[in-house]
Amino acid sequence: MGFFTEGEANQLRITNMILHVVGGDEFTAEPVRQVEHEEFFIARIFDTDADAIYSFRETSPTKAQLEKIAIGVETFERGTQSLSATFSRWHANSSRDGALFIFELSGDDKNTKLYSMIKYDYSEAIEQATPEEGGLLRRIVHAFVADKKAIQKSSLIRVVNGIADTLVSARDRMKKAPEIVDYFANFLDVERTMSDQELNLKVVTLLRETLSLFKDDLPTTIPAAFSIAKNALAQRREINEEAIIDAVLFAAGSPDDERVITKIQNATRRKIRSAKIENLVFPANQLILGRPPMRRIRTTEGVTVLYPDDAGMTVTRSPKANGGELISIDTKSVTEDKLVSDNSR
Repeated sequence: MGFFTEGEANQLRITNMILHVVGGDEFTAEPVRQVEHEEFFIARIFDTDADAIYSFRETSPTKAQLEKIAIGVETFERGTQSLSATFSRWHANSSRDGALFIFELSGDDKNTKLYSMIKYDYSEAIEQATPEEGGLLRRIVHAFVADKKAIQKSSLIRVVNGIADTLVSARDRMKKAPEIVDYFANFLDVERTMSDQELNLKVVTLLRETLSLFKDDLPTTIPAAFSIAKNALAQRREINEEAIIDAVLFAAGSPDDERVITKIQNATRRKIRSAKIENLVFPANQLILGRPPMRRIRTTEGVTVLYPDDAGMTVTRSPKANGGELISIDTKSVTEDKLVSDNSR
């Protein structure tokens, strides 16, 4: 999981829910709803799960309102009606109309309350009542479908002993991940805590640490496999969990043995989880993931050595007492060894 702990995910239940139409000219407060179709909505909540890279500002009204709801100073109904009205005001003239669900959730800790906010696409239809009901036409809002693409915006917040955690998980279909539109950020009153550059640097560290676990399974050296994995991700426009796993498998020589594949996949997922980038999507940074710069060494003896700057232990340079250096190259094989003419040097 990303935001949820394993215990929360295994025991997640909806304790309260409410739904409002948002974005129109007028906001109509709706009563709290009986919990229904719980399995369906929990599945949609899991669709929004991702590690938190946003944080509440200290004076966030949304944070304060959720804390009041959690400790009972404000009822769930009145508190979420107020939140939904605020969301609708921020939303007006900015995006298409939709339905805002707010869920209060419980997990494995009685002192912890979890809150999910999901803005859903909806479609309108005209339904004709039965003859017994008068045969009148009525407008209905329908089709909350089991499709991630129907979720416009989402956030997950944890409140422990009446105090909301600073970190917030937030997603927005209307912006290039992991950004969220201004009005949604203003409603939550949050800011980014980790830049795209920092996320890419986390991936670089993750790749190196993961590949070092499989030294005996790699068809090449760890530094070479590391470069292969980075270059594979550099070809992507976006990085997600699947892309990272694919890059590690590619660097491991795309093994055929299912046991090796499963071992690598599971280890990579654990590293992703510990890096707190689970279920995140963010743009690949070519400067960080691209090919490393080449280092050229030319000696007084007329010898030139050219190698990637991240070659690590493949190329070692040891200073000598007389002021010179011993340069060593540790390689599995030499792939080119030929005489060259003066013109081709």
